[in-house]
Amino acid sequence: MFVFELPEIGEGVVEGEIVRWLVQEGAVIATDDRVCEIMTDKATVEITSPRSGKVIKLYGGPGDVVKVHAPLMDLDDGSAAAAPQAPAKAHAAPPVAAPAAPASPPVAAAPAAPPIAAAPKPPVAAAPPAAARPAEGPAKATPAVRSHARTMDVDINAVPATGKGGRVTREDVDSFVSAPAAAPAPLPVAPVALPAPAPSAGDERIKIIGLRRKISEKMVESYRRIPHFTYVDEVDATALVALREQLKGPAEQAGVKLSYLPFIMKALVAAFRKFPTVNAVMDEAANELVVRRDVHIGIATDTDAGLYVPVIKDVARKPILQLAREIAELTDRTRAGKAGVEELTGGTFTITSVGNIGGRFATPIINAPEVAILGVNQIHERPMVVDGQIVARKMMYLSPSFDHRVIDGAVAARFVSEVKALLESPQRLYLEM
Repeated sequence: MFVFELPEIGEGVVEGEIVRWLVQEGAVIATDDRVCEIMTDKATVEITSPRSGKVIKLYGGPGDVVKVHAPLMDLDDGSAAAAPQAPAKAHAAPPVAAPAAPASPPVAAAPAAPPIAAAPKPPVAAAPPAAARPAEGPAKATPAVRSHARTMDVDINAVPATGKGGRVTREDVDSFVSAPAAAPAPLPVAPVALPAPAPSAGDERIKIIGLRRKISEKMVESYRRIPHFTYVDEVDATALVALREQLKGPAEQAGVKLSYLPFIMKALVAAFRKFPTVNAVMDEAANELVVRRDVHIGIATDTDAGLYVPVIKDVARKPILQLAREIAELTDRTRAGKAGVEELTGGTFTITSVGNIGGRFATPIINAPEVAILGVNQIHERPMVVDGQIVARKMMYLSPSFDHRVIDGAVAARFVSEVKALLESPQRLYLEM
């Protein structure tokens, strides 16, 4: 019996989530056959079998997190020397994604005492794991684990490590959070069981896995760490609508569908020159704001698989028509699942537009580590007073959110006013074309 373990699939990658199995128990496979898809913090990769044989057992299911070198499947490769049951027994329990600690976790004794607590009494405290990191010195952990620790408001340097090579794992952080305080000793009080919601006949349980889990984690971390400040302003888009209508025909002749996004992008480029700190990212580890010289704008894109943010690079250097073509091509590739990792990373600012769906304005969540996001909303016709006369105008709300740690309210308001002025007098955008 050959126990196929999750191989090393990237620099610094110590675990991955099972997206889906491509084989079933009992299937006969050949060497290099695809067996499953694994999602890491960097990409989704296909894992292939290093041997041929019959699949005897699969470890874990979609949504489960598997550590590198943990078993993926048992494979009967026809080897004459059958391995004893000990290895299989060691891997009997499939790994699961960040399990919630039970009422009495069997390993709670080890991480129960944080470094600042008094030394535990020998009869009570269990011996620390052999690979545990000493209390002094910086922790060894992957970026994903560090991000999880920040989300849980945990100093990762205080977490006892049980991972390979003295690394802090996600489970170490969860155990540290769930462990009771070291002093005083816990009282023998029975836990209070909360009633489970009563099930109904038509209920459906949907496991949060894959991209949806990644989105969930990132949104929670962003909203928890960043003090969001949303500023709403109204734009008279009448002239912008007229300009787009004027240019739609020539764009269609060039095979390009012209939306409002390229004009908004060019308005942002001009506004960033006056307010450069809005086109920036936060370096959380160094506590520094990194003001970006280049403008790489992400476009929040709704797909069947979830929300992706493909990034249009070097916006300042591209004319309106080229931006329109790239937006259409990149969002189409993203919806088809064909966008590469390099096309989904590296943004300095994000636009989220729900105008084609409806709604007057929203309060978008910042796409960390960026420090601002622009909500673009529906253009609607309504009566306005212009030069003392009531006339019909094309109106639109902009609803950007800012990171209030580094963007003050006055700066945000002036930035939005600049974008508004550019969109209301779009002939100024010719200087950016």
